[in-house]
Amino acid sequence: MALVAGITLTSSSNAATPKLHGTVTIYAASSLTNTYINLANTFKKTNPGVKIIFSFGSSSTLATQINSGAPADIFVSADSANMAKVDVEFSKPVNYVLNKVVIAVPTQSPIHSEEEFASKTIGNLKWVQCVHTAPCGTAADAVIASDGLIFTHPVSLESSDASALAKLLAGSVDAAIIYKTDVTANATQLRAVDFADTAAASSQYQIALKDGASKKPAAQAVFAYFNGVRVRTYLVAHGFIASGK
Repeated sequence: MALVAGITLTSSSNAATPKLHGTVTIYAASSLTNTYINLANTFKKTNPGVKIIFSFGSSSTLATQINSGAPADIFVSADSANMAKVDVEFSKPVNYVLNKVVIAVPTQSPIHSEEEFASKTIGNLKWVQCVHTAPCGTAADAVIASDGLIFTHPVSLESSDASALAKLLAGSVDAAIIYKTDVTANATQLRAVDFADTAAASSQYQIALKDGASKKPAAQAVFAYFNGVRVRTYLVAHGFIASGK
């Protein structure tokens, strides 16, 4: 049992069923890395016979890998567009949680508004965002176009949300347009500057179990756990936004 942010998180998937065994592979958006590793550790405490293997990355890259034969049992995409690319094998996705991109800056940064960020980008301020094909990049593009304040270009387009975050934490850039959950996870080092158009800045995550997974009870149990109410509540406590199934 784990108690995090006031939430008691337990895994009861084996409460009235035979003990589970097997390996379950989850392909998930990089923005879920820390929370999913913690959640998996909780699951394995009551299901020691189940091995969970993760592959984290940009949802667009993960979708390409799945279509090239990667053995994913569960796919969690940071948007519906990349989930749709794998609908031959994952035909029944459900809406999961929402996330939103923000302008992430170090806690001591003089930037406190989108207008200040826009004005400082005219000077020597260095900032990054995700590539346009990644969900974090798609959301960044959409909200920049909607708000109409930023007219400069990032110094680089990062392959994933995690890559953009790493550059900011390393001090290589002054700001990064990344997900709000990254700021929440690094609250002692970063703070978030919100965009005006929250809807444009948002990404709808989806989760899906591979078709035919009825042959893998362990995969079914892991999916039920990660898609359950307790896990969704845990994710919201860590900066994600609730979304209906």
